[in-house]
Amino acid sequence: MKICNLLLLAAISFSSATAFAQGLVPAMDSEYEFCQKRPPEPEWVQNLHVRESYKRLLIQSIYRLEGYQRVAASGDCRCETLFPPWSSAVQHYNDNFLHLEQFEAMQTRRDFQDQGSALRRSVQELCEAEGNW
Repeated sequence: MKICNLLLLAAISFSSATAFAQGLVPAMDSEYEFCQKRPPEPEWVQNLHVRESYKRLLIQSIYRLEGYQRVAASGDCRCETLFPPWSSAVQHYNDNFLHLEQFEAMQTRRDFQDQGSALRRSVQELCEAEGNW
């Protein structure tokens, strides 16, 4: 039994190392294909405890929708338009959703995602034309 466990552990370790070497494991320091100088997420958002990851997902959804709305309203897909500073999304979260429990926050996130999906195609067309998608 010990030999089976050791073989299984070795196989898992080897496959993980192989996947990492092939670039199949995402790295934290990712480079983007476009808009390299995107504003970084606020540090406190990045450092939320895993039990509070739903908060991070909601803030990210708010941020993404805000960028899409800015592009749709202006007809411009410069990097600064699509990727604005995080302050507005964080403020919107703090003013409206800070008190939500996990289930409510995840439902609210889905609402933001639905709104973003509705704008995504038109925004994508504009951004592709400018090479920012």
